[in-house]
Parts: sequence; structure tokens; C-alpha cells
Amino acid sequence: MSALYTITEQFKQLAVLAETADEDLAIALRDTMEGIEGEFQEKGQAIAMVTLNLDGDLEAIQSQIDRLTERKRVITNRRESLKEYLRQNMEASGITKIAHPLFTITCGKGKPIVVIDDEKAIPDEFMRTSVSSIPDKAQIAKAIKEGSDVPGAHTEIGKSSISIK
Repeated sequence: MSALYTITEQFKQLAVLAETADEDLAIALRDTMEGIEGEFQEKGQAIAMVTLNLDGDLEAIQSQIDRLTERKRVITNRRESLKEYLRQNMEASGITKIAHPLFTITCGKGKPIVVIDDEKAIPDEFMRTSVSSIPDKAQIAKAIKEGSDVPGAHTEIGKSSISIK
């Protein structure tokens, strides 16, 4: 069986010949094109089967990603809980250093942090303002569809799509 792009190229060449051929040759070319179209459809079906199998693989991979992400979250929380447990007990006992041949644990003093009690009472000089604006493509598409001219934007036909169900 030929590659899909080879079949496509043969089909296109025969279609061009069929447009300019006499009646007998055109009939023969159409018969050949039907055979090529059958081969094209078989190839398309085979590609669809492969993509469906890949969909299954992707679902299995996503399932494992979700499982491992949850496991990572649980282990991370356990690690942080143990570190907090150790910190609280070192602080409560007044022990600031634990030495081991492979590592040293130190409990340092806390650093000052800012706590906001009432955001509205803070002077403007201590406020940071951020503004962001991005084009609303849905609104632009609607305006263009309704016949409006939107400077700096236009519509065009995107790539065709394949649906395998």
C-alpha cells in the first residue's frame, strides 16, 4: 500500500488529466480514480484507527499524571507537616541546632513580614496598580460578521479539522 501523500498526488494528477481528456480516456481515468479513492479511504481508516489507539494511550497517561500529581501533593504536604512539627518543637524546647554527619538542622529566628489589616486605609503611594488589556476576539469576530470594519483585525479561514468518533 502506498503512502497517503503518494495516493493524494496520484489522485490530483489523474483529476487534472480527466478534465482535458476525451470521453473514452476520461472514463478510464475515472475508473482508475475510483480505485485510488478506495485505497485512499483504506489508508484514512488505518490512520483513524491509529489515532483512536493514541487517544487511549493519552487517557492512560493522563490518568497516571493525575495519580502521580496527587501522590506528589500528599508527599509534599507530609514533608511540610514534618518540617513544621520539627520547627515547632525545636522552638518550644529552645534547641536551635541539630548536627548529623549528613546534614545540619538549624532553626533560625523569624523575619519581619507585612500583614495588611485594612487595604483601603493604605495610602496610594504604597499601592501598586496593574492594568492589562487584550483583544476580545469573540467580540471582534461578532462585529466583523455583522459587517463592521475593525481596524487592526480581520477574519480568515483556519485549518480544516478531523473528527474521529
